[in-house]
Amino acid sequence: MDAFLSKKKKDKDRDGDSKQESKEDERENRESKLEHREESHSEMEGERHTEDDEAQRHTVEEGGQRSAEDDEAQRHTVEEGGQRSAEDDEAQRHTVEEGGQRSTENEYSREQGNMEIGGEEIGSSCPQHPFDPVRVKNKVINGDALTDDEKKSVLQNRWLAPQGYSYPKRTLGGKQLMYNRQWEINYEWLSYSPSEDAAYCATCLCFNKVKGKNFSFLTKGFTDWKNAVGDKRGVIPRHSHSEGHQRATELAENFMLITQGQKKDIKSVISKQYDDKVMANRKALLSIIDSIVCLGKRNVPFRGNWEGSSENGNFNYFVNWKAQFDTTLKQHLETAAKNAKYISPQIQNDLIACCAEDIRETLINNIKTAKFFTVLADESMDISGIEQLSLCVRYVSGEGESSEIREDFLGFCPLTQQDAKTIATVILRQLTEWGLHTEYLRGQGYDGASTMSGHVSGVQKRISDVHPRAMYTHCRSHALNLVVVHGCSDLPIVRNTMSIIEEIAVFFSGSSARKGALEAETSKEGQTTKKSGIPLMSDTRWSSRSTTLSAFVEKFTAVHSVLEKMGVEKPSVSAKAATLRHSMESFETIITAVMVNEILGYIHPLTKLLQTTNLDILTAYEEARNMRQVIANQREDKGSRLCFEKATALANSIGVVPAKRRVSVRQTYRANVTTESVEDHYRINLFYPFLDHITAQLDERFAKNNKPPILASYLVPSSLKCLTPAREDEMLRWYHEDLPDQDTARQEIERWRHKFEDGPLPSFALEVLQKHNLSFFPNIKCMLKIFLTLPVTTCACERSFSAMRRLKTWLRSTMSNDRLTGLAMMHVHQKVEVDRENILRRWDASGHRRIQLAFD
Repeated sequence: MDAFLSKKKKDKDRDGDSKQESKEDERENRESKLEHREESHSEMEGERHTEDDEAQRHTVEEGGQRSAEDDEAQRHTVEEGGQRSAEDDEAQRHTVEEGGQRSTENEYSREQGNMEIGGEEIGSSCPQHPFDPVRVKNKVINGDALTDDEKKSVLQNRWLAPQGYSYPKRTLGGKQLMYNRQWEINYEWLSYSPSEDAAYCATCLCFNKVKGKNFSFLTKGFTDWKNAVGDKRGVIPRHSHSEGHQRATELAENFMLITQGQKKDIKSVISKQYDDKVMANRKALLSIIDSIVCLGKRNVPFRGNWEGSSENGNFNYFVNWKAQFDTTLKQHLETAAKNAKYISPQIQNDLIACCAEDIRETLINNIKTAKFFTVLADESMDISGIEQLSLCVRYVSGEGESSEIREDFLGFCPLTQQDAKTIATVILRQLTEWGLHTEYLRGQGYDGASTMSGHVSGVQKRISDVHPRAMYTHCRSHALNLVVVHGCSDLPIVRNTMSIIEEIAVFFSGSSARKGALEAETSKEGQTTKKSGIPLMSDTRWSSRSTTLSAFVEKFTAVHSVLEKMGVEKPSVSAKAATLRHSMESFETIITAVMVNEILGYIHPLTKLLQTTNLDILTAYEEARNMRQVIANQREDKGSRLCFEKATALANSIGVVPAKRRVSVRQTYRANVTTESVEDHYRINLFYPFLDHITAQLDERFAKNNKPPILASYLVPSSLKCLTPAREDEMLRWYHEDLPDQDTARQEIERWRHKFEDGPLPSFALEVLQKHNLSFFPNIKCMLKIFLTLPVTTCACERSFSAMRRLKTWLRSTMSNDRLTGLAMMHVHQKVEVDRENILRRWDASGHRRIQLAFD
């Protein structure tokens, strides 16, 4: 078939002056091919009858000749067969006129009855060869389309007679004639069927769509060997120049060039205009995708109000604005049909989803490269009342100096139920659907709610039953917040003071006039603060209590002055302002606020630290224990004296005399310790109890964790001396299945100890990965990576909820879940590059599109 395509291409390029030279080249080529086939079938030729040999030899000699020689061969055949009868002449003339069809069905039946091989008829009993064209003929007759593989096989392959094979003979015009394989050299589209002793056209079987022509070469097979060649009666050359065959040949040539990668898609070949249209369509849609990505990453709402039949939204505005500088986009918007501009809300949703999939695919590939990961999950209700489960993944990315701990948000999952079974099922199913291998799940990070943390039937227990090596960690930020919440609510004196401060914060936040009066009074006193007013408290915002107390103490005199003025000048709020002012004028309120603010000042930095990503679980526990020790030391130091002096100064600024509360005979609900001075009273009844309560909460919620996965922290060089043989055995048992070289793990640890006998010792696991070559310590590298993968907090989930509240506002409350997740992925992962071309391919492959993009 390759020779046929090459010959076809050469014929088209020749001009009239080189025709004679071309004929000579073709003659030499055919003779060369004939000699090659003659050699492979020499034994078969030797066994034929003398008469057959003479006829075959005569045919071979005639095969290299063109039109004149074909006439001579035809004349010789007529002379050998004698004169045709009038009936035969009429039948033959009719056959030629019909392009190779037999004159009548009776004549066809007579010829078929005379076709024999060794005395047996040729029929369906003969086995079909894999290259027999009859194998695809039935599909062509039934109108079924051939597959590309079938077309390729028919065009490239031919049946070759085995050694010793004799072609069947037919009685035609009183002579025994048979198929001549020389014809296949002269006409390479011929394909012989050994099962039917008939010739077919390979190109027409695959591509001829002209009905009513070339019937014998398509369906029944050509068998009239007497009229096969010749200028006057030759059916084969007549078929070669027929319209249907010429069109089929062109299609076959294009098909083979495409399959060999030498030609573009057939539509692009047929029409240059189509190619230009495809490029224009792609460019226009890429501009639309640009607008979607920019708006999504910057969290700019897409939709707007409808004005008549058009929507006045940000997306339409930016697309139209961009069209002023993009002529292709402008032409698309002006010429495309109204329902084919591809800027509708449905198309927006589709493209947003494709952007999210592209970003998620990048993150998933990074996670797969890291291999081990942990899942972080938390839930929150959006503005429309749907409970959204946020899923994030923590893993170690990069190698060497580029190593870093990543906590990536992967999407929101709406929850129909909030029980442990549903949540656990959603987590595992969603991770699998995103392409993550959950057998490498090594940790779980949730809050302390019983649904999530329950050890009997909670989410962590259900997932641990499926993946036993996925260790659960209670979010350290939630744990620290619980320390503060219980510290501020368990002691009555502290609880009452915090309630008063919260009411004052709500009072000033409820009116811009009150907030403005407070800011004016603060500026008048020469105070400069970063935040205006007094921030509100929240049980879920971890640093809110510390921030509120700090602002209240800092603006204490200004708050008192504004409340005093409002108690006189503002009748509508005078009663409330007077009540709050009287509460502030209690020395107990003043000194409680100062002491609690002092202690929370030690906790606030740890709250910020726990919200960072590059923090391992051991460092979190160590920092909490260090903070606990610093707070406990305040009991012995002069912490209470400093707090009392500061509270006294604030009290004097508003005319309040430091005093302790009245001591009654029976005091059941407040401290009743007898003291001599006011300072001793608040140190013993307030400072020490609050201090002890905080340290007790820290001891309970940040107790030393000796779970097997955390034992890998002893591989950090500064802690190697604490790695006892018992701890080493337990650690290796836990990590055994994950180690790349299990048999040499103990020897590797010994080499690791020797490496850090002298010199500075790194104190953090991430520092070890970044600054030391661990190529010779693959087991230690694996254990340190899994250790760093263990979750510390669920701050990544909380950040995703912040993004959700910025996205799904009251005005955008009808946003679908898919659109919410897509916009959240773009907004949260602003630094992740999106492949616009890949997004367009995804969108085009997601459904049947009217616009022509011509992607594979």
